[in-house]
Amino acid sequence: MDIAYLGIAGSYSETTIQEYLLEENNQDVIAELASYNSFKEMVDDLVAGKVEMGFFPVENSTTGLITRTLDLFKRLPVFAQEERYQEVRHTLWGLPGSSIESLRKVYSHPEALSQSQAFFDAHPHIEAIPYTDTAEAARYVLEVGDPTKGALAGPRSGQLYQLLPLSKAIQTEATNTTRFLVMEHWPQNEESVGKVLESYYHNHPERTRWLLYVETKHKPGSLNALLNIFDLFSCNLEGLDARPIENQPFRYGFFIEVDVNHLAGDYELLWKNLDYSSEFLQIIGAFEPQNSERRSL
Repeated sequence: MDIAYLGIAGSYSETTIQEYLLEENNQDVIAELASYNSFKEMVDDLVAGKVEMGFFPVENSTTGLITRTLDLFKRLPVFAQEERYQEVRHTLWGLPGSSIESLRKVYSHPEALSQSQAFFDAHPHIEAIPYTDTAEAARYVLEVGDPTKGALAGPRSGQLYQLLPLSKAIQTEATNTTRFLVMEHWPQNEESVGKVLESYYHNHPERTRWLLYVETKHKPGSLNALLNIFDLFSCNLEGLDARPIENQPFRYGFFIEVDVNHLAGDYELLWKNLDYSSEFLQIIGAFEPQNSERRSL
């Protein structure tokens, strides 16, 4: 099985895959990990069948939705059957002989830097430099060999690239966690989605969280009418986020997360009602909830 991820060995994405493969249910999986430089390339190869699975970060507990990945899933035949949560524990890595006092520049992915802003505020002599990836930043520091340069990356990165920890767990939020979706290619005819979901839940009754992308009709009350359907079917609305519609200035679609664990009715009927109240409706994933502390709306 070919599994795609962003970055290089040691990145949080690659670490998440390694932990996934170590789990009892997955120990028989023979996996080839495919490193990518962009999420767009990952999605394209997933749709083309060049890889069978991709691990995409879609949300962080500190910085919120990672929209540059979610937006790529719109109108494409991809589907998440699983979500994963990865603890983010940023370590400040340096070369032998380095210290926090001697550092002048620290490289990392922009989100990792923003997640550690309190550290940089407390050490104004250190400049935060955006880099393509946390693990790439660690490798870069090793390659340049400059003790005034450091990297902000996960525990696995520093070990792989032979750096020394100067400070551990420097992320501003102690419980910082990134949520990943495990995406697969899922070509389904629009007319049959409701029936497919009905069958899907007979086989996987534990996969009760839906991630949808919806564009409502352009008239007053359209979004409210759509949301009322979830109430009618006793679904727990857990997320609602607006995103611009491409080539339609100031019009918005919505990513909606909903738990259908206590569904009143059947899945096909729910889907038909949602479809009737939408201009465009897509199910991006249906998976077992892994985090019981998700918000409700």
